[in-house]
Amino acid sequence: MQHHFLAFFAFILVCSLILSGCTADTRTEKQPEPVLPGSEHQLIEPCALISKSEAETLLGEPVKNAEKSEKQAVGMKLCMYNPQNEDSWAFLQITLTQPAFMPENSPPPSEIFHSIKDALSESRTDLDGFGDEAFMATGGLYILKGEYYISIGAGNIDRREIQERLRSTGKTALKNLANLHENNKQGS
Repeated sequence: MQHHFLAFFAFILVCSLILSGCTADTRTEKQPEPVLPGSEHQLIEPCALISKSEAETLLGEPVKNAEKSEKQAVGMKLCMYNPQNEDSWAFLQITLTQPAFMPENSPPPSEIFHSIKDALSESRTDLDGFGDEAFMATGGLYILKGEYYISIGAGNIDRREIQERLRSTGKTALKNLANLHENNKQGS
């Protein structure tokens, strides 16, 4: 189970680090300013895109509390839902790369998305109806909505049920992203 999580996270992290041109010394990076309500890019936690109860519905079984991690050098936050049943292989991993969490002078999430899209050009399937752009490839579903780059992993994309799970999770994540933006506008 953990090997799925580690492999996907390592793939995204390596691609993002290569593209970001970041230095090894992150202590000198300027911390991002918090984004206030009404600003163009609010800081969003990926677990806000898929809640624990939504993950349970999407997976069809109870899940543990989310595991969270982040890599500020590339503006990425991660939310991982694993099943309570230790024998189950089901999982949902949501990563969100966003300007509000990126160091100054970093490439925007859209540039990272397009670099990964180009790198996976031989093996990806482009999708319509998911944000501004989306594709499915090794690792899962990749979505760009404005300057929010979302990636969702759920297992082997060669399996039809995993593809359907990714599509359902992507639609739910985009709906929740839109609701968060609407709530942010109303709060300003």
